[in-house]
Parts: sequence; structure tokens; C-alpha cells
Amino acid sequence: MEDRRGRRRSLIHGYGAARRASWLELFFDLVFVVAVFRLGQLLVADPSARGVLIFAGLISAVWWLWFSFSYFADLFDDDRPPSRLVQLTAMLGVLALAASLPGASAADANRFAVTYGLLLVLLAGSYGVVGWIDLEARDFCRWNAGGFLVAAALWFGSLLAPAPGRYAVWAVALVLNAAVAGPLAYALARRAPTQKSHMPERFGLFTIVVLGEAVLAVANGIDAGGWRPASVAIGVAGFVIACGIWWVYFLATYDREAGNRVLQAGRQAILRSYLYAYGHLVVYAAIVAAGVAVELAAEAAAGHGPGAVVVGRLLGGSQVAMMTGCVVIYRGISLSVSRPVGLTQAGLALVALVVALAGLPPLVAVPLVAVPWVVLTVVEQWSASEMEG
Repeated sequence: MEDRRGRRRSLIHGYGAARRASWLELFFDLVFVVAVFRLGQLLVADPSARGVLIFAGLISAVWWLWFSFSYFADLFDDDRPPSRLVQLTAMLGVLALAASLPGASAADANRFAVTYGLLLVLLAGSYGVVGWIDLEARDFCRWNAGGFLVAAALWFGSLLAPAPGRYAVWAVALVLNAAVAGPLAYALARRAPTQKSHMPERFGLFTIVVLGEAVLAVANGIDAGGWRPASVAIGVAGFVIACGIWWVYFLATYDREAGNRVLQAGRQAILRSYLYAYGHLVVYAAIVAAGVAVELAAEAAAGHGPGAVVVGRLLGGSQVAMMTGCVVIYRGISLSVSRPVGLTQAGLALVALVVALAGLPPLVAVPLVAVPWVVLTVVEQWSASEMEG
């Protein structure tokens, strides 16, 4: 691309005012609501250890697609028709992916692998086109395109492997892809791009998406429980948990300018910031799992659904994962955590472990987790007020 004087202009968003999410990016996030909802339903159907493992693997794969397309847009999307067509094509692919989430049928797994591989090829092609046009970003784009192409080959190659070996190939492809088209691309490219980033806003918007799924799960649980008092009480406690997560995330974790500060701090800071990015995957998975646990708890209180042990393990485990993800996010952007806030988080994790191990009745377990979320919200708000004062 050339300017009016005939000079080549970089396609990197390294100019202009701070960016905000576009209407198309919001539409793009909406498509992932379908995939997240179906993932939650898979976990509702099988909340056992095996089901949790399958859920963790699939949500990792779906989230990686969201992150990869979102980050490409953060770097290069100019909201012109070609960029819009790429994102709209990706959205259609994600809908196909959501419709083919692996269930009991081997055909579902085949469709999932093929669709996923094609979406990675689309990403590789997008980076390839930008690298061909933009000399400044060429080396960085080559690393990313290579990472997505190798991963796509592994996803296509997994069709030759029977289950469960096929899923091991998926895991290898995902880890390799996240390493090459991520930290390694920034570490090894001769010139790492720096853009006006709005990725923190995108992470925040996706947090709203998964919180919406958690709230929907609460409503489903109350309805499935026949509006019995116990089910309603569990639903209210589950909504308190969701509100606590929202309050703490946007008060203590969200920082719109975190991405730009990291990009200005140099390559080492950029590499560390991948903790911030990848830590969000743990938080998102934990939010969805917590919503499912509350839904199952409301059903169990009405006399059907899984037992207290299964519900307690899912609820407690999701809260431990939540705190772990938050710590990783904090470290990724070097946010300092005050001592009282850190102790309160540790207290929540301890309560979650008790819930997970003790096999408490759902009517006790869910409110028991809700209480420390209220305390953590109060402590975080007090800490923020002290810092402002």
C-alpha cells in the first residue's frame, strides 16, 4: 500500500488515536457465544473428570481461534472490505466449528478437525498477504504464517489417527501453534511490530461473553429445578458469584492501556505479556465451568442431576482455576497485588478447595463460595479507593 507520494505505508496500527473495538469485532465476538454455549452444554452433559478434560481441550482450541483472529485485527485490520470479508468468512467457519463440536460421532470429530484446519489456513494466508505487502512486518508475518500452516497440517493429519491418539495430535498442534505464532514470532523476528493496541478491551468484551453464558446457566438451573426454594437460593448465590467475578475483573484486572504500555516497553515485556493473554483462557474456562456447576447444583437440589461430590469438585475446581488465572494475568502485565487483596484471594481459593474435597450439599457449597466473592469485591474496592486517595 502506498501513500500519495508513492511511498509504501506500513499496515501496522502504529498511528493515530487509541483504538476501540469496531462493530464488526463485536459481531465477531457474538459468533463465539454459540461455540461457548455449546461447550457449556457438553460439560452439563458430562461433568465427570473425563468431561472436564474434554471441555478444557475444546475451549482452549476455540479460544485460540478467537485470540488469533482478534490479534491479527489488532495488528492489521483496517476495516476495509477485504478485511471485513476475511472476518466474516472466519465467523462462518466458527459457526460450522460450533455445529461440529465432537460428540459421540467420529464424523463430528472429522468435521471439527477439517474446519479448524481451514480456519488456520485462512489465518496463515492473511499473514502471508500482509507480509508480502508490508516490508516492515514481513519477517514477523512469516513466523506467524509458518506457525499456522504447520498447525493446520497437524489438524488435517489427525484425520489419519484413531481416537484417542487424534486428540493428542490436536493438543500438540495447539501448543506448537501458540508457541510459534506468539512468543517465538516476537522473539525471533528481526523487527517486532508495535501497534496501537486495543486487545485489553477485546479481552474485557470476551469476559462479558462468558459471564453471559454463566448467567444463562444460572437461569437454566433455576428453571430445571422447578423454581423450588433451594434451587432459587442456589441460583441467587450463583448470580452473586458472577457479579463478584465481573466486579473484581473490571476493577482490579482490566486496564485499557496495558497493551500499549507493554508494546512501548520492548521485546522482553511483550514476551512476558503473553502470560496476560494466555491467562485469560484459564479465567474464561473457569467462568463457564462455574456457571455449569451452579446449574447442576440447582438441579441436584431439586432431586435430579449429578451428586454433591461431582458438583462440589466442579465448583471448587473452577474457583481455584479462576484465582490461578488471575495471578497469571497480574504477572503478565506486572500489576502489583496488595497484601489484603492477595490474602483474600488465597482465602477464596481455600474455601474452593474445601468445597471441592468435602462433598458438601449444593445448598451449602454454592453460597459458601459466594461469600468470599463478596468479601473479595469489598476488599478490592477498598484497595482501589485507597490507591486513588
